[in-house]
Amino acid sequence: MVDEASPIGADESEDDHGPDFDSRGRTSPLEVPRALRPREKLFSRGTDGLSHGDLVALVLGCGTRREPAGRIATRLVRRFGLQGLAELSPEAWRAQSGLGAVSAARMCAVFELGRRAYGQDPDPPPRISGPRQAWQQLRHLARAKKEHLVGLYLDAQNGLLATETISIGSLNTTRTHPREILFPAIVHLALGFILAHNHPSGCLDPSPEDVEFTQSIRRAGELMGIELYDHLILARRGYTSLRERGLL
Repeated sequence: MVDEASPIGADESEDDHGPDFDSRGRTSPLEVPRALRPREKLFSRGTDGLSHGDLVALVLGCGTRREPAGRIATRLVRRFGLQGLAELSPEAWRAQSGLGAVSAARMCAVFELGRRAYGQDPDPPPRISGPRQAWQQLRHLARAKKEHLVGLYLDAQNGLLATETISIGSLNTTRTHPREILFPAIVHLALGFILAHNHPSGCLDPSPEDVEFTQSIRRAGELMGIELYDHLILARRGYTSLRERGLL
């Protein structure tokens, strides 16, 4: 098990980039002069004066008894490069020698904050521009033995913000209150949404109850400025769009 030192808290705490020590606790001849340590360089030169390894070492805060943070950071940057580090999963970070759970979580959080700050999502959300794209996202439900009511919540560019299973019902039908459908739209700041539910019987024709339910949800959404784009019926043979049938 990796022996990870405790994280440093305040400025008055022990220097988190202090001297290197050997296995007997003696100062190493490779000790970095204080002026060249990442924290001192940061305050004297600014962030432009720091290398990738310096920045990673600052985030790590401290290393292990066997390997200081600076040495771990240099090894990681040489192995993966900055872009490669940004793409490491939490599990991959946790597997790196010299990193415990705290340091691995800290590194994941730093790169994720960078992505969010600059809008660089690792995987752009799929665009749902019509019923066929919605069907492709949900076609696995066609084989479900119970009826599932699912919502696809979309942004202004029809990008998929979230997929929410709203309810799971009997073999015949699923009904739920409009607030349970609209609440995820509010949480995810969705401009609109698509509903879908499967017919375990295999029938692709919407029932009168399906049409009535869809109309009530559409009206509820209009009151809140959230548009219901479509309602799909899913089965093994394909799908039916209530909008394409003129029922929405």
